[in-house]
Amino acid sequence: MTVTETLADWLCQARWAGFPGPVQQKAVDVAFDSVGGMVACSALPEVASIVAFVQRMGGTPECTVIGRSELTSVVNAAMANGAMAHGDEVDPVHRTSAGGHVAAGPVPTALAVGEWLGSSGADVLRAIVLGYEVGGRLMTILYRERDYTQRRFYHTAVAANITSAVAAGALLGLNRIQMQAALGLAAYQAAGPDNMTKDSAHMGKTFQVGAANRNGVTAALLAETGCYVPLDILDGEQGLFDAFVAKPDAGAEMLKDLGGYYAITDVMHKRYPAGSPNQAYLQGLFGLMKKHTVRPDDIAEIEVQIPARGLKRVPTTRHASISALSVCAIAAAHGKLDFYRLHDAEGAMDAAARDMRGRVKFVGREDWTDLQAGHRAIVTIKTRAGHTLSEEVRHRPMDASELDTKFHGLVTPRFGEAKARRLERLMKRLDAVASVKDLMAELEGAR
Repeated sequence: MTVTETLADWLCQARWAGFPGPVQQKAVDVAFDSVGGMVACSALPEVASIVAFVQRMGGTPECTVIGRSELTSVVNAAMANGAMAHGDEVDPVHRTSAGGHVAAGPVPTALAVGEWLGSSGADVLRAIVLGYEVGGRLMTILYRERDYTQRRFYHTAVAANITSAVAAGALLGLNRIQMQAALGLAAYQAAGPDNMTKDSAHMGKTFQVGAANRNGVTAALLAETGCYVPLDILDGEQGLFDAFVAKPDAGAEMLKDLGGYYAITDVMHKRYPAGSPNQAYLQGLFGLMKKHTVRPDDIAEIEVQIPARGLKRVPTTRHASISALSVCAIAAAHGKLDFYRLHDAEGAMDAAARDMRGRVKFVGREDWTDLQAGHRAIVTIKTRAGHTLSEEVRHRPMDASELDTKFHGLVTPRFGEAKARRLERLMKRLDAVASVKDLMAELEGAR
């Protein structure tokens, strides 16, 4: 059997009840964290432009656009909600691929298709696990093999086309051959130029992931109707890996320990609403400031050491949630990093943050080259009193209480406390929900 055939066969056979307990719990956590981010991002201008387009296109009113009162078609809902899933940098990422946004593909698609079909919460969670399984494996290969100077592309967008198709296909009950076709049809639509690294906003990333969710649902629906394409997209010459990383046989790694290791167990939930390269050093910065009672006015200089490749991913041209200098300056100037402050055009880089930015320096470590180096940093604060405070830090996973706090910090300002509490209860027992229509109704805006 080929890689594509073997993987598709496993995807069709795997069942929610057969997943280990930790995998099931992590699926709930990923859905919970993703929905919190989608609610917050639903109000962003980059998302609003995509929602306006979806509303203009019309379509059968059958699925929820999060934060809006109007319903739309399943394909349009996948696009709009997919844009929210990576509307900014608050969504969970994949630890072993150094920060790929895997969840932003299967989660919004599973919710949209699940609502359309009236699927149970357990079926939606199964679709998320399966989509994430393909995405985590695919993203790790793409991150490792991509040339950052010659073959530049946005691997999250490429992967999201395929993970969305898998999630939709799982809910539609595709058979093996149909799933193989869906993988191929999704890959045919995959794109992802890194041109968006010059984007001073977040539109490039937001649109690419929104479009990937639209494409994945389209691929699965076409495959269900019998649309035929070659069934070997993950294999050999002219396949996905040949096209994107010039390694035709890289797909064999997609099958390693399949059914034994689950990619979703390597998810990394973001403690701060900023790009992945910022997570470890922010943990160190806040830790030093708290431990030594350092106030913003006490700081003479901040030096942050991160992998050199991380500096390439957070250039100063980017939005304040991605640009390392801006993120660090805002965090140090205010002692916290709030999603809504970051997206306040006037409030993010205020006078205090602009002043602090001149005291921040980043150093790229050329000797930190492994994929996990992105979860490591050395933070040094020099105070005006002449003290030098330094700590090497590695990212500490978030615990359940931190996830709860993050969820409410994202959802309550948008939906209010009562609705946030109802959503929390629904999300945490999603595996027992008879139909996700009830959840999606809660995610609507006021009519």
